[in-house]
Amino acid sequence: MSMGEAPATPADAVQELREIAHSWVDGQQGEAGLLTEAALRALCAGLDTPSLLHLAALSPCEHDLAPELFGRVMDELGFGFHPPEEYWAGRLALARWWASEIVGGWLGPAEGIALIFYNVAEAYGRCEELNPVIDAVAAHWENGGPQRSPEEITAQLHQLARELLARIPAPGRPA
Repeated sequence: MSMGEAPATPADAVQELREIAHSWVDGQQGEAGLLTEAALRALCAGLDTPSLLHLAALSPCEHDLAPELFGRVMDELGFGFHPPEEYWAGRLALARWWASEIVGGWLGPAEGIALIFYNVAEAYGRCEELNPVIDAVAAHWENGGPQRSPEEITAQLHQLARELLARIPAPGRPA
């Protein structure tokens, strides 16, 4: 579904909000109007949460409230992301969240692995938790790009996401 296209069902509306969340949680926040418009489309599709109506009803002069309300909407829909306060632990938690979104089918494997690689792994380089992603991306480019079918590549990226879930402890749990 493209942004701006009215979702047909509540499930479609949740998917649109999830797509916004995939970049939003990493601070790549677009304009608040995007959030209010997505909230309005979600309401029209039949989705309802306590904070969704508030988000959809924000006037332009209240857009500074949009990030907090969107955070509440994500929590109410069950896909909120709350990273640990320590920066590196938070980055690993973000990589784990994106990996869980891939495994759950809510984030495309290529897009998700790219988010993990460029927004987490590339910034920190090699570490035990992220080595599989770094190795896979390096091998892909060393071999001159895709050497396998799209299905094989997708399967490999899903496997990478599952490996990350096993390697990176869930926030709040001891390593």
